[in-house]
Amino acid sequence: MATTTATGGEVLVATLQAAGVDRVFCVPGESFLAALDALYDAPGIQVVTCRHESGAGLMAIADARLTGRPGVCFVSRGPGAGNATLAIHVAQQDAVPMLFFIGQVERPNLGRGAFQEVDYVKTYADMAKWVVEVQDPARLSDVVARAWHEALAGTPGPVVISLPEDMLEERIKRAVLQPAAPRSIAPAAGDMARLAALLAKAQRPLLLAGGGCESRPARAALLAVSEAWDLPVAATNKRQTIFPNDHGNWVGHIGYLVPPTLRDVLAKADLVIALGTRLGDVSTQRYQFPRAPEPAQPLVHVYPDSRVVGRNHRPVLGIVADAEPTLRALAALPPAGGAARAGWIAELGAARDRLAHYEPRKTQDGIDFGHVALALNRQLAPDAIVTLDAGNFVSWIHGFVRFQPTQDMLGAVGGAMGLAVPAAVAASLRCPQRQVVALVGDGGMLMTGYELATAMQTGAAPKIFVANNGSYGVIRTHQEGHYPGRPIATALCNPDFAAMARSFGATGLTIATADQAESVVAEALSTPGAVVVDVHTSLERINAYRSLADFRPK
Repeated sequence: MATTTATGGEVLVATLQAAGVDRVFCVPGESFLAALDALYDAPGIQVVTCRHESGAGLMAIADARLTGRPGVCFVSRGPGAGNATLAIHVAQQDAVPMLFFIGQVERPNLGRGAFQEVDYVKTYADMAKWVVEVQDPARLSDVVARAWHEALAGTPGPVVISLPEDMLEERIKRAVLQPAAPRSIAPAAGDMARLAALLAKAQRPLLLAGGGCESRPARAALLAVSEAWDLPVAATNKRQTIFPNDHGNWVGHIGYLVPPTLRDVLAKADLVIALGTRLGDVSTQRYQFPRAPEPAQPLVHVYPDSRVVGRNHRPVLGIVADAEPTLRALAALPPAGGAARAGWIAELGAARDRLAHYEPRKTQDGIDFGHVALALNRQLAPDAIVTLDAGNFVSWIHGFVRFQPTQDMLGAVGGAMGLAVPAAVAASLRCPQRQVVALVGDGGMLMTGYELATAMQTGAAPKIFVANNGSYGVIRTHQEGHYPGRPIATALCNPDFAAMARSFGATGLTIATADQAESVVAEALSTPGAVVVDVHTSLERINAYRSLADFRPK
C-alpha cells in the first residue's frame, strides 16, 4: 500500500488506477467536481463524455462485457441518477459487474430534502448488489476496493456508491488500496465424479451454456468438452458466440421466439446440464425447459452463487462453481457414453438445420429484414463484435447469422431497449481494430442513438443498422394477439435516419429495396468511421417466423 495526502476525489481516482481502470463513462455534474478534477491528472484513464446517463451506463456495461472487469460510470445526483437507473437494471438482469458513482448533496444537508437529494440506499436496494454512501473520506479507498470485489463475486452485478460532494473535497492522509479480484471457484472432485456418472448414463444429454462461458478460455474448454463427450450445446439468450454455430454439436440459441419444432425436440432430453446460467425465464422458455420447480429431466446446475443453485429449479446435482474450471475438470475425466448419442445429435441437428435456411419474403410495406441478416452472415468479419437492441428484428440475427467464438455478441438479456448504439460506441473504443456492428430498431435508435455524438467526438466507428418499420413492433404483436384490430400508442413518426447520421458528421446510407441489401451492407462495413444505415423494413413481416396477421386470433 502507498500512502497519499489528497482530496477524497483524488483518493477515489487513485484507487481506480490501482484496480487497472483505464476508461470511465460519464455525464459531468457539479456534485462530483472533485472527482472530475482528479481525473484531469490521471492520463491513464480516458474520460468518455456521454450525452445521457443511460447512454453512459450502457457504454460502461458493454466495456465490462468485453474486458471482464467492472465497468465504471459517474453520474450526478437526482436526475442524473434517475437516468442511469436503466443501466443499473440492465447490469443486474445481465449479471454484469459495474461500479456506479453518484454525486450526492453535502453531508450537513443529508436528510433535509436538499436540492436533488435522493436516498440511494432505498432507491437501488433491490437492483444493486450493494449500495453504500461514503461519509468518511478515510474509508473511501476501502469502500471502492470492496465494491470492486462485490461487483465480481458470485453473481456479478452493479454496485452503487453515493459520494457526498463535500466528502470528495475534504483532504485526508489515507492509504490507497488495490482491490482484490474474487478467486475462481473450482468444483469439488466428488461433484465432478457424480456429473461424469450422470453424463455417461445419459443417451440424450444437453448442455445449456450461459454467460459464465463467455471468456475465451471458457469457450475453448466448452468446445473441447462437447467434442470429447459428444455433448450437444445450446446457448442461452444472446450468448450465441460462445460456441461455433457451424459445429455438428451446436443446437441453437435458446431465447425469445424459439420455434415450437425445436422446443419439441429439446423436450426429449434425458439430462440437462445448465452451466454458467441463472436459468431465468427467457432461457427456460418461461420456466418450462427446464421446468420449474421440478424439472421434467434430471438437471445439473452449475453456477458460482449458492443463492442461485436450487432457487427456482430443484437439480439432481447442484454445483457451486465457475464454468471454466468445471469444464476443465470435466475435460480431464475419461469420457463415456458418446457412441450411443449419435442418433440424438443427428435428431437435434436435423431440427436445427430445418430452421437454418431462410428465404426472405416479398413484402409490400418495406423489405424483409432477412435480406440484411443474410448479407451480414456473409460479410461479418471473423472477429466482429455485434451489439443488439431489443426488438423483433433480432429473430433474423439469432436465426440466420452463423456466429463463431472469435466474435462477440453484446445484447441486453433483460430485454431493455437502447443498448445497441451505446454498446457499439464503447466496443469500438475498446477494440478499435475490430469490426463493430450495431442492430437497433427505430424505437431503440431514438432512445439512445444520440450517443452517435459520442462516437464522433471520440473517433469510434460503429456500423449501425436501423430496422425502421415505424412501430414499437414487439408491443404491436402483443396488441394483435390480445386486442386484435385495436393498435394504440405503437405507431412511430421517424426521421430520415441516414440524414440524421449525416447531421452528426457520420456516413448515412439507406436500404429501401431488397436488391440494395448486399451492396449497401458491404459499403457500410467498408466505410471508415461511424455509419448509420436506415433499413426500410416491413411491419407486416414483423419477425423471422410470423407476420402480424399470424398473431391475430383465428
